[in-house]
Amino acid sequence: MAVKLNKMTIRTFWTLFLKILGIWLILSGLTVIPQFISAFAFLGDNHQDNFFAAIYIIALLLLTVGLYFVVLKLFVFNSNWLIDKLKLDKGFQEEKLDLSITLKTVLTIATIVIGGLILVDALPMLCKQFFTFIQQKSVFREDPQFNWVIFYLFKAIIGYLLMTNSKFVIDFINKKTEEIEDK
Repeated sequence: MAVKLNKMTIRTFWTLFLKILGIWLILSGLTVIPQFISAFAFLGDNHQDNFFAAIYIIALLLLTVGLYFVVLKLFVFNSNWLIDKLKLDKGFQEEKLDLSITLKTVLTIATIVIGGLILVDALPMLCKQFFTFIQQKSVFREDPQFNWVIFYLFKAIIGYLLMTNSKFVIDFINKKTEEIEDK
């Protein structure tokens, strides 16, 4: 993947697009998991209903996480297979696009932009949830919800780490892609 792209093929464009889309979908989908977990707090006093509701929530959580793993595997690690099956590189007039940038640079830029978007999305919500927590605490509420403060703090940290450590993410993606392509 350290190839210089003077003329990028349509296939390389779709590979980049699918990898970027896959990373963005996975990172934006991380907000779903805490919502499932917070649903456990709303279970009632009836133990039999709680059991079935808990099983239902766990089943939905496992299904959702499984779906995200499929998206990760297809879009990020098996993008060539997806391009072949969907025939995304067929039907174009020109075979090459003129560019003067390396594939690694494009993925690095995309990772930094995605990290920035996550950070920009998380910071206002972190401030809002922290302010709400402080307000609830000052009213002497017994069980203020601190879960969302922790969630948005982690989301902001992930966004920051993606922005500042994009090299490690790109190296991991390259390593896993090469392992899959060697099989």
